[in-house]
Amino acid sequence: MSKGTVTILGLGAMGSAIAARLRETGYATTVWNRTAAKTEPHVQAGSNAAATIAEAVQSGDIILAVLLDHKSIHDNLEPAAAELKGKILVNITTTTPNEARATAAWAAEHGITYLDGAIMAVPEMIGRPGSRLLYSGDENAFAIAKPALETLGTAEYEGTDAGLASLKDMALLSAMYQAFGGLLQAVAMMRTVGAPAAQTAKDVVDWLTAVLPVTESLAPLIDERNYDPAPGQDVAFTRPAVASIITASREQGVSADFLEPLKKHLDELAATGRGTADWVSVVEQLTIK
Repeated sequence: MSKGTVTILGLGAMGSAIAARLRETGYATTVWNRTAAKTEPHVQAGSNAAATIAEAVQSGDIILAVLLDHKSIHDNLEPAAAELKGKILVNITTTTPNEARATAAWAAEHGITYLDGAIMAVPEMIGRPGSRLLYSGDENAFAIAKPALETLGTAEYEGTDAGLASLKDMALLSAMYQAFGGLLQAVAMMRTVGAPAAQTAKDVVDWLTAVLPVTESLAPLIDERNYDPAPGQDVAFTRPAVASIITASREQGVSADFLEPLKKHLDELAATGRGTADWVSVVEQLTIK
């Protein structure tokens, strides 16, 4: 017996993984893709295929949009606005917070119940431990769709502002890419002396595993904005430390482009007499005035 009917729009790697997981967990699925040939494996596995988005939407109570970008959402869904009316539309296409809010406003104008989502996982992780999905928007829609959404991974509701899931997604991804940038900097430096990337990656993982717990202790400092005098490393200490890393990189013939922005902010703090402040007060400079 089917647990419910879900339509999946878009069968790239992520959409295909989501469709497969929903089938595995007992949901009746209808799939649509711009290139119709991509629906064939899903039909063979038990999904229904729709020739048009309007037809696909009519077949599902919950509509999951897993498309390319914000433009593709509107290009594909606006012609089907009438069919989407009264449905729960869950947009898990990667968009910015303001794009999510714009889509939510469009949905509200057309009587479409809207939930925005962000996937903190790769396709291979869907339905497995560690898969995490963020949602924001219509709270009642989340409550109704939650059983289906939880088959994909941990389902976290962020709030009624439709842009919150995207914002948190982008914030966490920014931390990830900055961390990977640090790994690449370390690899570039160490391979100048013949160290293989595999060894440097292991050293980085061991080091970060040891120091990452410290990040939680920085949170109260930032929330209270109580930076001076520094309870930890101050600007006067951190600034020459970062400068030394930049110099060491250049001595090895490696660019320091990933590190220069941090040094610039530390220089600005020192120049304005805040050398005794904790170096994490750099966070206050990141807000665009």
